[in-house]
Amino acid sequence: MIDNTNHFDLVFTGWGASTCILMIEMEKKSLLENQNILIIEPSDKLENDKTFCFWAEKNDDIYQNFKSIISNSWTSIQINDNKSSIIDPVEYFHVDSKDLYDWTRNIIKKYNIEHRREKVDSIEQNSKIKITTTNNKYFSEWVFDSRPPSFKNLLDNQFNISQSFFGLKVNFNEKELNPDVYHMMDFRVSQKKSTQFVYILPYSKHSALVELTRFGKELLKEEEAKSELDIFLTKYFGDYEIIDSEKGIIPMSSVLPKQISGDKWVHIGTRAGNVKPSTGYAFKNMYNHARLICENGKLKSAKVKSNKRFHFYDQLLLIILTLWPKNGKFIFERLFEMKSARFVLKFLDEKTSFKEDLSMFSKLQIGLFLKAVLYWIFWRFKSLIFPFLMILYLFIDSSNPNKEIFNLSDINFLVLIVGMLTIGIPHGALDHLTESLNSNKKITIKFIFFYILMMIPILLLWYWIPIVALLFFLIYSAWHFGITEAISWGIKNSFIGFLWGSMLFISIFLTHYLEFKNILSVMSISIPNLSFDTKLIGNLILIIPLILAIFKRNINWVLIIIFFYISSSNSLLLTFGLYFIFEHSVIGWMHLKNKLKLSHLKMYLNALPFNIGAIFLFLIFNYFLNLDLKNAVVYSFVFLSAISFPHVICMHLFYKNKYQL
Repeated sequence: MIDNTNHFDLVFTGWGASTCILMIEMEKKSLLENQNILIIEPSDKLENDKTFCFWAEKNDDIYQNFKSIISNSWTSIQINDNKSSIIDPVEYFHVDSKDLYDWTRNIIKKYNIEHRREKVDSIEQNSKIKITTTNNKYFSEWVFDSRPPSFKNLLDNQFNISQSFFGLKVNFNEKELNPDVYHMMDFRVSQKKSTQFVYILPYSKHSALVELTRFGKELLKEEEAKSELDIFLTKYFGDYEIIDSEKGIIPMSSVLPKQISGDKWVHIGTRAGNVKPSTGYAFKNMYNHARLICENGKLKSAKVKSNKRFHFYDQLLLIILTLWPKNGKFIFERLFEMKSARFVLKFLDEKTSFKEDLSMFSKLQIGLFLKAVLYWIFWRFKSLIFPFLMILYLFIDSSNPNKEIFNLSDINFLVLIVGMLTIGIPHGALDHLTESLNSNKKITIKFIFFYILMMIPILLLWYWIPIVALLFFLIYSAWHFGITEAISWGIKNSFIGFLWGSMLFISIFLTHYLEFKNILSVMSISIPNLSFDTKLIGNLILIIPLILAIFKRNINWVLIIIFFYISSSNSLLLTFGLYFIFEHSVIGWMHLKNKLKLSHLKMYLNALPFNIGAIFLFLIFNYFLNLDLKNAVVYSFVFLSAISFPHVICMHLFYKNKYQL
């Protein structure tokens, strides 16, 4: 049963700019009337904690809607100490956060709106949306969620950075400012760590907000910022008096973390992607988003639609600011030298034509942007590299596709051996780290003992009942391979994962049935001859996962299926080896890397002792069996099945705990 006292029609999680702007728009459209509304926000929002700015013409809707709380405006822009540029007919407008909060505070008094000073822990959507705080549970028809995404998670992504800033509101004793000129970027500060500049908003001839801003991975620290600002202000403005200060962090990310939403669970603000990645500006985007949500006087779950062309430009700039941060200063300075300030603002508003964009980029460091394009291509399509190379390798492979057990050329054999030693075995040699993550304990001798102990039943099963051992191996391998790939493709569904893994193994063995039969005969396992066309049936089985892959719009999955279609004319050993090493092992390795937060080198160093241990066990295994090379390769599947069993268990716990499978 739902407690009616904790049931609301509308819930706002947070009381920042996005909530304020949306509430103002809702009142304008009469959407707050006869509604039971809750704001969940720990703060009373009584202080002026932020500064909001936007540029617009005076006949624009955004200016007309907010002109009552606009405290300052500027008609010109200045870069460094260069000559200022008039931006007419546009002006740069300033809004104090407290004025925005007070506006919504007056709205709260007029309607059935309650503010509770709590922090949201989680949100779930069932028949009603459940909002859990530290002390209470609330239920609502609509939730407008403005909780910011984790900055740490954003910064962990390769080409995501942050805009961190620290500002001082100061009075100057000597220096006079032009109150009509806004200093957008002054780069006369240190550029050692990241792209940094000073941002100055003159409130009068002798007062201003002076803010140090950093674009980079490393966040600006308050003491560091104070020192840098003191040097800058003393050098260029003389004596000054500090009145107040402000600080903040804005994510500069073209890709936000995956977040759950729903038809009536609407993300707003930073969480909705309203922050422009390349600049950090958001006020105008939040206003446009609020208008979409309230369009035609009815609430709807509107999402922000980004312009793909400008989104691409943003990604290029983030790549440059990440890899070559010292070039940020040159790019921005050059941009304002070659183009008018009005054009730059038009470009930032995403209103320029493609022809105008090309003209602009041609006057910048074209080589630098071309390098950024190459990095973007690799970054954007890196998950496709190995599947594509696997397909290409099969096309150029010159081995004889007959059905003998060993038809591998020397080069193919070498590729598989090197791949196993560098990728295949090392990815499983990190199980001790997954165990430490799962149990929050350091690796122990006990773990190693039980790991080896779990291999023994599998080896005994191969010795006593090989056919049962084979079936057991295929079942847990199908589950493990399928789940690993499903997670990589963003599919957290165990059934789909196991379905894909099962069909993969059935298909690969049917399309190579005679070779599979011959390999099993070496291990004294007999399977019957089949009267139907096994290759045809094996390929037909892959139609189901192909439909699923197309439905899920997953090009990675499609490429893997294409690989298996092509592989039906190649050796089983080569097919399975390429797939195991360059698809399954690479994916597993990257999953571990993302969660362990380790470099590739550190992962290899951690894997090395167990990598050597696995090879040592394999040599002992073959020594006691006294096998020739061909049989040794065949029986390596037996050894792999034994050593993979505890690996599958470790990875199952890892995926369950870390990927919420």
